[in-house]
Amino acid sequence: MSYAETRELVRLRYDLRRLLAERPPGADADARRLITRIEELVAADTEESAVVVPELARWAVSLSLAPS
Repeated sequence: MSYAETRELVRLRYDLRRLLAERPPGADADARRLITRIEELVAADTEESAVVVPELARWAVSLSLAPS
């Protein structure tokens, strides 16, 4: 992953934590969009994917989202 991709991943994780805490209207759609982007970022990086995929599953449960 490039530096820019790593920074984006950090920002996306922060946004997911914010959604979980605030639960604004439309949070489900926003969370799905963020999770999809995270999946795109880590798809080419096996090591990062091994760490992030279980985390995404926890986010989906915490946000009460159906698995994608």
